[in-house]
Amino acid sequence: MIRNSIRNRLIIFLLAATIIPISTSMVITYFFTKQTISAEAIASSSNLIYQGKTNIMNYLKVLEQNSLSVYNDTTLYKIIENGDSDYLSISEISRGLQTLYNSVKEIRQTYLYIAKSDRSFSILLGNPLRNEGQVAKYLPDMKGVDLRLEPTHLIHDYKMGSIFYVPPSSVITLHRSIRNALTQQELGILSIDFSLDVIRTISEQLTTPGQDELYILDQDGTVIYGTDPAAVGHVLHEDWAEHLLAMPDSKGSFEWKSKSFSGIHIYERMSTPYMNWTLVKRIPYESLYKNARELTKINTLIFSLFLIVVISATLYISFRFTAPIKNLIGYINKIQTGNMQVDIQVNSNDEIGILARRFRLMMQTINNLILSEYKLDLANKTNQLKALQAQINPHFLYNSLQSIGTLALQHQAPKIYSLLSSLAKMMRYSMNTDETIVPLKQELDHVKSYLQLQMQRFENDLSVSFEVEGDTLDIEVPKMILQPLVENYFKHGFDPREKSNSLRIAGKLLEKEQLQLIVEDNGSGMEAEKLAKLQKQLSKHLKASAEPSESIGLLNVSSRLQLYFPGAAMNIEACDPSGVKVTITIPLAAVTR
Repeated sequence: MIRNSIRNRLIIFLLAATIIPISTSMVITYFFTKQTISAEAIASSSNLIYQGKTNIMNYLKVLEQNSLSVYNDTTLYKIIENGDSDYLSISEISRGLQTLYNSVKEIRQTYLYIAKSDRSFSILLGNPLRNEGQVAKYLPDMKGVDLRLEPTHLIHDYKMGSIFYVPPSSVITLHRSIRNALTQQELGILSIDFSLDVIRTISEQLTTPGQDELYILDQDGTVIYGTDPAAVGHVLHEDWAEHLLAMPDSKGSFEWKSKSFSGIHIYERMSTPYMNWTLVKRIPYESLYKNARELTKINTLIFSLFLIVVISATLYISFRFTAPIKNLIGYINKIQTGNMQVDIQVNSNDEIGILARRFRLMMQTINNLILSEYKLDLANKTNQLKALQAQINPHFLYNSLQSIGTLALQHQAPKIYSLLSSLAKMMRYSMNTDETIVPLKQELDHVKSYLQLQMQRFENDLSVSFEVEGDTLDIEVPKMILQPLVENYFKHGFDPREKSNSLRIAGKLLEKEQLQLIVEDNGSGMEAEKLAKLQKQLSKHLKASAEPSESIGLLNVSSRLQLYFPGAAMNIEACDPSGVKVTITIPLAAVTR
């Protein structure tokens, strides 16, 4: 049904032509937007991470430079080198550590171990402490280097035996080995504990809370700083962290999909002789493509509304365009059932409307032809019935007329015999229904027989002339087209009181292969109004009535002319000073048997 229905195919085509491009555009736009957002996020985050890396390394550079103050302070360096333990030396050590403690506000503790005197000193949260005597001293593990960063850990007092409360807090420690510039002998160790405040501040500028994560890992995977506070100071045993630390590049990005996280990672290495940190930002797809999904939802909503409009418009257009076709098919189905009088009404001015109007005109023509054929056949049957009613027994009539003619000859009355012969010829001609088309000569002979009887009736008060060209006599014409015209003259135009009645019958060929027949009289003529009405009827080719009548009539002649010779014409005009002229024009090439 869908394949055969223009309406359904039109609906499917219009919907497909609208939905497919828009849906394709939405899908392409969504994936392009995702790709663009991902690229922009990587570029933007890479710039932020690089800036954060620079700020962190600058901050650590300040701490590193401050740790060199023991070399710049000559007095303090001499005390460390000589291991002096007098009161002034102890005061100078405390002053140096306090100065270093105050140099950066994030420093929570400074610690100095002097190897030669085996003593240690510290400034813890602004309070000076020292460890002397036989108590074990705290010696940081330098791991064979002169400068080392200890990962994030809880602050402690370096075995100084602090008597006041130290609140737990996470710090990073910078350890520096103090050596003799000439002998490279280790003179002591300086440790600086600093809080994560600066690193936290810098890191928070690189992230959006609730949307992404930031971690700083050392080369062992220990979390220096992270969005998850519980992970700080611990080794991160996760696959993505191991994958990150194994990456050979100093910076870059990669995608990661797992049950716990799916998204992208943007990282930057921070490498110095004393540390190897990695700054990494993790952006989950859910946050990354949030705007893209919101845009897709909006587009989907707009598309849904637009789809409703498109479907409504498509249905309206389809039904509007195909309704006339459906109506026309309905009319055709009615005609197919035999109802030839269907009133086809299609109110549209497009091609379908033109088709419907042409079809309506065609049906009118067919109905007119059917009606014409029916009426003509009915008229012929009526005439035949009249003839049958009149003849009763044609052989009996012919034999009777022949007997009367013989009797007339026996009584020396040849005129009566001649009139009887004319009457017999007329009866034989009119009662022969097998022929509908006859040569013009036979039609003229029939008229002559009729005129012979009429002239006898009116005592020869009539002048008749035949002006028929010889090359027209064999041309075939419809039977009984001249005699009704002549008879019409005797019924309506002949005046027996006049002695100058005349009748002219002419026939000739025109240049355009047409036969012209003229019946002209000088009778009483016809009123102008009646003549105009009759001529109008003939010009419209109105068919003769099938009801019984006294004669075949002019309309009957005109109808049969149109039936047998499409394009034939009959014209009636008044003569001067009186009379009527009937002209018949027959196209010779249009004969229809």
